Amino acid sequence: MKKKILVLLLAAGVMALTGGCGDKEQENSKQDNVQDDSEDGSQESGAVSQPQQVDYDVEKCVKLGDYMGLEISLGSYEVTDEDVKNNIESMLSSYPAYEDTDKTTVEEGDIANIDYEGLKDGVAFEGGTAQGANLEIGSDSFIDGFEDGLIGKKVGEKVALDLTFPEEYGNTELAGQAVVFNVTVNKIVKKVDMTYDTLTDAYVADNFVSQGYNNVEELKKGVRGQLESNNETNKQSDTQNELLKQLRTTCEIEVPKELLDTRIQEYKQRVLANVEASNMTMEDYYTQMQTTEDDFNEQVKQMIQESLENQLLLEAIAKKENISADEDGYEEYVKSVVTDFNFESEEALIEQYGEDYVKNAYVSDKTMELLIDNAKITYDGKNDTAEKEDAQGAKDSGDDTEKETEKAE
Repeated sequence: MKKKILVLLLAAGVMALTGGCGDKEQENSKQDNVQDDSEDGSQESGAVSQPQQVDYDVEKCVKLGDYMGLEISLGSYEVTDEDVKNNIESMLSSYPAYEDTDKTTVEEGDIANIDYEGLKDGVAFEGGTAQGANLEIGSDSFIDGFEDGLIGKKVGEKVALDLTFPEEYGNTELAGQAVVFNVTVNKIVKKVDMTYDTLTDAYVADNFVSQGYNNVEELKKGVRGQLESNNETNKQSDTQNELLKQLRTTCEIEVPKELLDTRIQEYKQRVLANVEASNMTMEDYYTQMQTTEDDFNEQVKQMIQESLENQLLLEAIAKKENISADEDGYEEYVKSVVTDFNFESEEALIEQYGEDYVKNAYVSDKTMELLIDNAKITYDGKNDTAEKEDAQGAKDSGDDTEKETEKAE
């Protein structure tokens, strides 16, 4: 579960790594931070200062119950052929397939395959040139006059369209400006249904080469790999969430009121800063999120309450099990967080969240690993520990065989 505890703590939009007073080893673990909605670690506009320190005694906040050997049962995280098919079918809807027709004259409703170049004052402007573009005549995809100007034109014919961009056009350099589009009608095509079962290498190369897929086999393999990666992430996250859920039922937790109130206020300040950076008011935000101020306040309170409960639990267990941040492991952890969350550097990570938080995140990571290693976990009715042992046994057996072969040689 290495590196995944940080994802867990960010899941609710709150980084809640806290610590207790009265213990030298724990005195530096008093940092709570708030994370932007994205999982990108880069600093966003509207950021607020690092959280205020709040002192408390974690042993008074948490009364530990059974936390080792918890039983967890979750569903399957295997990727099936049907999963791959459904995912690709969904992708195909964004990439229409076309085939040539024998039509020679463009009419309303036709799909014309064209090359075009837009000129302003005789100079090509950015975004105004394309080759092999498929344009449905009458779709109003282009500015007024462009599509109408192609009606009646023959395949192979070239035409110069004298047009004017609308005053309200998004690009201010082109808004209201007169331009000329030199257009060549290459052919008239029609849409065809492309399905998982009718996929061709040519279609994949035409539409997915930018994603690294040149043929059907590469596409299917790539999609399966991505689904497996996503499922593994979900598996780890779900396992952690279920384990913490059970811990909250077997342990007694009391989040200090000052800590809760402080973190709620800090979170709201972060939201307000981001809202204002988007030139909106909180009323605009509530409308956009389809909520009310009262509902928003209640949601924030519940979210931070649970996040703090989780962190207090992990902190209490870490203290009970004498888990601390070893230097080598911590350095490796920092590097992994920088990579996984796209921080510019280790210094940027520490500057944004503080070294206390990052160290405590690492300790929580180690604590979660200990809990999961000692839990009895089944996925889709299969014992995870037994499967790991079988896999390791097979690997060890293979290694032994390889060594014996080397000796014989």
